[in-house]
Amino acid sequence: MASSATRFTMTPTSLIRCEINAAATGEGTALAGIARTCARDLAQPINIKIIPHLDAPPESLITLCLPAELAASQHPVWCLACRLACFCPDARVSVLVLGTDAFKAASAPLADDFPARQTA
Repeated sequence: MASSATRFTMTPTSLIRCEINAAATGEGTALAGIARTCARDLAQPINIKIIPHLDAPPESLITLCLPAELAASQHPVWCLACRLACFCPDARVSVLVLGTDAFKAASAPLADDFPARQTA
């Protein structure tokens, strides 16, 4: 049976960017390996970047950055975030959804959306 849902086509700009800011030296490489394995298991292409820092954060941070179209259409993205949270319990995992220009324009409030105030 064919699905009626529109399938999102991956493009180079739609890859998930996985930014890792590790709390300890060497932990970034370990977290990157876990992220790579989880993404591979879900057939979810990612681009991993370990962010160098001068002062270590109190906890490791893993941020998945992705376009709005991918967030809305891909269940595996959310599975990836959940897996990372399970396999990296000492790290804070977050998902940053990046709005496209069309998304930003469509979500901007219009003047007609706010009725004029009535004064008594």
